[in-house]
Amino acid sequence: MKKLAIPLLLIFAACGEYNIESQQDPKADFSQYKTWCWLNNCTPSFDGPDYIYSKAVLEDITNAIAEEMYNKGYEQGDENSDLMLNFHVVLKEDSALNSIVHEEALPLWEHYDESELYYHFLKGTLIIDVADRELGQIVFRSITERYLPAHPKVNYSEIKEGINKALEDLPKRTKAVEEEPL
Repeated sequence: MKKLAIPLLLIFAACGEYNIESQQDPKADFSQYKTWCWLNNCTPSFDGPDYIYSKAVLEDITNAIAEEMYNKGYEQGDENSDLMLNFHVVLKEDSALNSIVHEEALPLWEHYDESELYYHFLKGTLIIDVADRELGQIVFRSITERYLPAHPKVNYSEIKEGINKALEDLPKRTKAVEEEPL
């Protein structure tokens, strides 16, 4: 069974599939939230592997999150904002035996060598937490996973796509009744 599951998983990974799990506090009223800010004094901070810690990549991630929050109807504010946001990136190295990987999965590995016994790749996880500042508790969490090549080349369009998918279930801000113009 395991030998069958790994090739199927890798074929899906080669297609750029995302596995997304989101959780929302059922008591949270998102119509009451107007503004958001980064958790640490409104400054984006990075928690993840050192080798992805490049200023350009971090700016791309934070810009994509800010743009998606804007598209959802939330304004970026200051340390008194309604919502506080933070993200984490986790990359885990993994491998699969050469003999059980199908040709369809090869695009995942840039440095394919038939003499190698194993293919090496990464399991990437992006965790986005959105917290109610006043209550001090998380009201929305998204965990997005995707398999990546062992040496990924990160570009903005892929980051944007991943962030859009990660925040897809975050409720759009709906204006409360008292805010609607007469």
